[in-house]
Amino acid sequence: MAFREKTAWIAVITTLVVWGYYFSEVWRGVSARALDGQALWTLFLACMGITLVLLLGLNLLASRRRLKDFGASPDELEKQMESGAARLTKPLFEWAVLGISAAALLWGRDFAAGFPADPVGSFAIVMANALLFAAVATNLLAEIIIIVRFRVLG
Repeated sequence: MAFREKTAWIAVITTLVVWGYYFSEVWRGVSARALDGQALWTLFLACMGITLVLLLGLNLLASRRRLKDFGASPDELEKQMESGAARLTKPLFEWAVLGISAAALLWGRDFAAGFPADPVGSFAIVMANALLFAAVATNLLAEIIIIVRFRVLG
């Protein structure tokens, strides 16, 4: 298995586990109509730290046999795969941001009724997390595309 494919698998699994948990907690707060901004901020920072440690550690572990692979420049095939994934996911992310922005017009009214204690703060938390979800989901999709391309070509 190519090192770039290994890093893609590591990114996919790490993202699904760490950010899956994070977004489930956000959804739980939205469903309960009780968003705690400080707790979510702390959880966000913890998830970022865990992601960083896992990605770095697992990639170092994956390159244990050939340390020169760690940090090596991608070859032409890998560049083409990454470029192809970006060609699909970048516009998808842009459309997601546009959709979230348009939905904000509708969501604004709902938050006043659904979160009477702090409608503005709750709305800001949900909007920030919707944008974060779009970024995480499109990056996850890019890594999955790279894995599929490695599997098809290799």
